[in-house]
Amino acid sequence: MIYPATDQYIDLAKTTLENGEVIVYPTDTLYGFGVDATNTEAIQRLNRLKGKVKPLSIVLESVDHMHDFAEFDEELKSEINKLFPGAYTVLLPSKKSTLSPLVQNGSPKIGIRIPDHFFPVQLVKLLGKPIITTSINRHGNEPLNDVTQVEIDFPNVD
Repeated sequence: MIYPATDQYIDLAKTTLENGEVIVYPTDTLYGFGVDATNTEAIQRLNRLKGKVKPLSIVLESVDHMHDFAEFDEELKSEINKLFPGAYTVLLPSKKSTLSPLVQNGSPKIGIRIPDHFFPVQLVKLLGKPIITTSINRHGNEPLNDVTQVEIDFPNVD
């Protein structure tokens, strides 16, 4: 079942993530699949859904939280602040963190987004940890951005 991305449903999305399930949520570009970025089983479920295992990006609530997961200096932070919030993903050297190892899947870098959309940013704040952001598609197919098509193509999304 897909619900509108409103304040009314943000608690439901949080509970769904806490239960290790996959959500569909809007960003400033496309709709995305999301799971708790610290939950290895949830990421495995997401990878099975997409049909591919690869490094994934995370959503954070602000640039200030990036230091928990990535290495960068103040000069680079100034440049990053110009991009966020926005439709960008920055790849930075990762730090040891609470993220599942499946997020990076062996990569020394971490992909980080801070979308210009209230729903994922507020959800991360409410959850108190990052969520995965990845396009809604199976490996080799174009990403979907029509919610009704998501329900048809992915009927088993929690």
